[in-house]
Amino acid sequence: MKFTAFYLVMLILSLFGIKDSVLLADPEGEVPKKNIFWSFKEPQKKPLPEKSSRAVNEIDIFIFDRLKMENLLPQIPASKEEWIRRVSLDLTGLPPTIAEIDAFISDRSEHAFAMVVERLLSSFRYGERMASWWLDGARYGDSHGYDNDLENSQWPWRNWVIESFNSNKPFDIFTIEQLAGDLLPDPTNDQIIATGFNRNHRIQTEGGAIDEEWRTEYVIDRVETMGTVWLGLTLSCARCHDHKYDPITQKEFFQFFSLFNNLDEKGFINNLRGSAEPRIRYKAQEFELNSEKIRTEIKDKGSREKEIAKLEQLFPTVMIMKEMPEPRKAFVLDRGQYDSPTEEVFPGLPESLPSLQEGESMTRLGLARWLVNGQHPLTSRVLVNRLWAQFFGHGIVMTTEDLGTQSERPSHPELLDWLAVDFVENGWDIKRLIKKMVLSATYSQTHFVDKNRLRKDPENRLLSRGPRQRLQAEMLRDQALAISGLLVEKQGGPSVWTYQPKGLWEEIEKRGKFVQDHGDKLYRRTLYTRIRRTVPHPNMVLFDMPSREVCSVLRARSNTPLQALSLLNNVTYVEAAKKFAERMMLHGDSIKDQLRWGFRAATARYPIDTEIAILLRGYERRFLHYEQNPDRAKALLLAGESKISNELNVIRAAAMTTVANLILNLDEVINK
Repeated sequence: MKFTAFYLVMLILSLFGIKDSVLLADPEGEVPKKNIFWSFKEPQKKPLPEKSSRAVNEIDIFIFDRLKMENLLPQIPASKEEWIRRVSLDLTGLPPTIAEIDAFISDRSEHAFAMVVERLLSSFRYGERMASWWLDGARYGDSHGYDNDLENSQWPWRNWVIESFNSNKPFDIFTIEQLAGDLLPDPTNDQIIATGFNRNHRIQTEGGAIDEEWRTEYVIDRVETMGTVWLGLTLSCARCHDHKYDPITQKEFFQFFSLFNNLDEKGFINNLRGSAEPRIRYKAQEFELNSEKIRTEIKDKGSREKEIAKLEQLFPTVMIMKEMPEPRKAFVLDRGQYDSPTEEVFPGLPESLPSLQEGESMTRLGLARWLVNGQHPLTSRVLVNRLWAQFFGHGIVMTTEDLGTQSERPSHPELLDWLAVDFVENGWDIKRLIKKMVLSATYSQTHFVDKNRLRKDPENRLLSRGPRQRLQAEMLRDQALAISGLLVEKQGGPSVWTYQPKGLWEEIEKRGKFVQDHGDKLYRRTLYTRIRRTVPHPNMVLFDMPSREVCSVLRARSNTPLQALSLLNNVTYVEAAKKFAERMMLHGDSIKDQLRWGFRAATARYPIDTEIAILLRGYERRFLHYEQNPDRAKALLLAGESKISNELNVIRAAAMTTVANLILNLDEVINK
């Protein structure tokens, strides 16, 4: 009977395409046998294949060797214009300026490409771009979520992330400080704020909520988020039962749970605004100094309270991790229910993964160090794979959110392992890893595809051509602001309220009224736009930005008519087109020169004669329309709060605005 049941299970697994199980029962059911799945084995640096003439670095050697096996040649290199636009968007989230393009084209030295990459990585824009990527997994938002969805003040943690990427903080330290910065010897204020990573979860503020139920949910959220972000495993499956596919038992899940269970926190806080305990003041010393001063200099008690309130906006309290003096007991919860404790559990690690290093204790700090001790088979693979997906459009393992037994097989397993080991050997240096990727000949290929490549490599899994995909939600808005000249660049600080549809928050405004910001705040990078979790900004959701209610490391890619309607009609993009038109009209004496400058500012390349002719016809047609309907021209130029120069002819400006709008919607502008 046991023998039959075993093979029945194997048959079912095979029907689902599962060829490698991690823990197989013996046919007699006596002794389990381990057949370790590839991602649970320690990565190895295998000898490099034979180098081809086109290869620049190790990435190319692996990629081009695989292409050769498929009888494919690498695609020709992209033009300098295409490459600089691609790498600028990838590393900063913003397109290059015409001055930057011209400087790169005129640089004929062998170091021209490397110098561009160095410049981009040295820009504070790089930290903002990378922070946007990290915040998805960290489920960062500016509200507590659930029905009340009241505001929080976690933005100082976002500052910490930006600054960490810009300073090229090694990923092992980046990991340890976020998971256990409070447990380091004599932790700094910044190291404690870093632990806000695990306080970014939603918090329940609705009356009638059961405190222990929601406190348990927060701890479970931390376990699931850690599993997704660092292990690339779906630990949530083991909340209710032993994982059906990966070698994680329910008991092991709750051993992780016990590590995140020791905060003196509440699951339900009625009408919470700002930060829940435990918390810490952002730049506490600076706050205290500014607040002897206000109390000393301002005599009127009411002028004093107002000034202190303003100061608290700049130096809010941030939710952090802080251990209780005595740890809470933890139990396996039957079916994952908070009120159904069974066996008591203690901190521990899954048997299928390496043990702690000698001398390390099983605490949150021990867990963090375990993840980045260099012997863990998953952490470096997961990070390398996700960065690869950011630059090449998809991961070496397509399922970047899951490297467990239900994941897709890596397209280039030896390359993934080589990069993972190299990353650790070189001090978990993220900028070094990125440079290796974007300076490879693989990355530098043009995106053009022919019938042969499309037939043999339809999804570009083999990297037979350069990457091509639509820009992410934040990039689309930031690009429009940058090209139009509206973008206001200021690093860090509180989130801002930008344009949003009237009445969007009508149902919840009584608990947190929307008051739009004005002036420079309207034109800051999208990274700094407030994220209200239950009612996220429609324009961001439309372009697949997650709501940040839970951890998300893989964005969907949808394609709908609503996206085109938004880019053509949303106030942000119409206002950007208006200001872009103004810039075009100030560059060149003739309409053709203005169109040529505008086309190049948006695409990074010069237009061909046919393209200029099409744009010119469109401009002339719209000019005639607005000449006959001047009120419509004036109405168009009222979009948004910014103004255009009074010296510009209204009819010409309106006609040019429609052309600018068209340029901003070109396929090669909204795609990378």
